[in-house]
Amino acid sequence: MGRTRNKITRATKNKAYKKSHDTKRRPKDIDQIQDDIKYINDTGKSLTIEPNEDLPGLGQHYCLTCARHFMNENTLNIHTTTKAHKRRLKDVAIKQYTQTEAELAAGKSIEILPPAHNKMSVE
Repeated sequence: MGRTRNKITRATKNKAYKKSHDTKRRPKDIDQIQDDIKYINDTGKSLTIEPNEDLPGLGQHYCLTCARHFMNENTLNIHTTTKAHKRRLKDVAIKQYTQTEAELAAGKSIEILPPAHNKMSVE
């Protein structure tokens, strides 16, 4: 008898398949959400989403901190009481990292050196 092939193992060994499925429904990162909140606070404009048939509830019921759309206002209100939403609120409230903090954490220091040549004064 011949060897039977397993369809599952073929898909898991294919790196392109794995990569496409890992990033297909990836939610927004926390720093992207913090940027959205900062933009709303700086400009004073509220987040307006045009009706979109592809989104749940035509995209009108949106949780900004979780970056999720809901079918109706009732579902959104229930979501705000869940543990996942409260955890996400804490994550978003943390101070956002900057590029200089990342460089300092990597060991790159910012040195201010004295000038190599003193400026001569002309009298």
